[in-house]
Amino acid sequence: MTKTHPSVLFIALTLLPLACSNSAKTDTATPEPTASAPPAPAPEPPKPEVKPIPEGFYAVTPQIVVKGVDEAVDFYTKNLGATKVLTIPGEGGKSIHAEVKIGDSIVMIDEESGDMKSPLTLGGSPASLLMYSPDVDATIAALTAAGAKVTMPAEDQFWGDRWGEVTDPFGHRWNVATHIEDLTPEQMAERAKIAFAPTKKKPKKGAAPAWKKIAGTPATEKVAKEYHTITPSFVVADANAAIEFYKNAFGATEKARMLGPDGKKIMHAELTFGDSTVMLSDAFPEMGSKSIADYKGTPVSLHHYTTDADAVFAKAQAAGGKPLMPIGDMFWGDRYGMILDPAGLAWGIATHKEDVSPEQMAERMKAEMAKQKPQS
Repeated sequence: MTKTHPSVLFIALTLLPLACSNSAKTDTATPEPTASAPPAPAPEPPKPEVKPIPEGFYAVTPQIVVKGVDEAVDFYTKNLGATKVLTIPGEGGKSIHAEVKIGDSIVMIDEESGDMKSPLTLGGSPASLLMYSPDVDATIAALTAAGAKVTMPAEDQFWGDRWGEVTDPFGHRWNVATHIEDLTPEQMAERAKIAFAPTKKKPKKGAAPAWKKIAGTPATEKVAKEYHTITPSFVVADANAAIEFYKNAFGATEKARMLGPDGKKIMHAELTFGDSTVMLSDAFPEMGSKSIADYKGTPVSLHHYTTDADAVFAKAQAAGGKPLMPIGDMFWGDRYGMILDPAGLAWGIATHKEDVSPEQMAERMKAEMAKQKPQS
């Protein structure tokens, strides 16, 4: 049986008595005057277009876990120049989720709970965040004064950046850099060959590295081309396998690959996902570099915006990803699901479907939490 649209049924029931009444009249009956039809309602204004990747986001956004979201937001605001975009309070009023913007990049911050563990709980992190700064030395000095620990002092590096590493009070590693030289691929290869050449001679104190003889062009921009302010990086147990998975599951493009001295393990690789770059490498335990598998988890996951979350989710699952959360419409306005990749990295896969105000989001979240509470 064909279903009748409610409005069609309503019109039919309204007109039926009039049709019966008219059928009883003779042909000579004077027709009664009919009332003029009411004016048609004005059409609703078109809704603004909703972008599948919302304003301010890129294809990949890092999502970090900490102990103390509000304290982390305060630290990053004061010492990394972050601006607060959003906070979501939990029970007791403390934030359980926040989003901050550093330069052109958003970083999501979640409170530790359940399987979401911070670096302090894991005993370290197989992930780091590369942050480009106008002045790497000043940024590292500010971070150190605020309680961060320098794990590698800032130095000029063969790839064209002045670069150093710190670990913040929440256990997250930050590779802070200022781009100082533009290099051609050939210059980069020559410098890498010199930098990694085995040598028994110790460089003289204060002497310039040997690779400096390959002169690049002074950079005009402090952020290297094709990068955002923040770029996530991961150490995995099998970088070759991870790269193949990302190509098959997400359509990633390999941008760079640098092999270690054995010619097999990957010291550094870069993949592009839409407009974003993700870096990864194999573990080198002898150098203190441990993988997600070694830590049995990672405090950094990735939020991946795409134009068709359902298709990407299905493709990632078919490629070997493990569903952690089935895809569905979420109260914050995204169609969203979560996949765990074979390397142990969680990916939130999303398409933005609806713009939601902070007030609407708070109400929706309250309703969602009420649904999840066990009924007494």
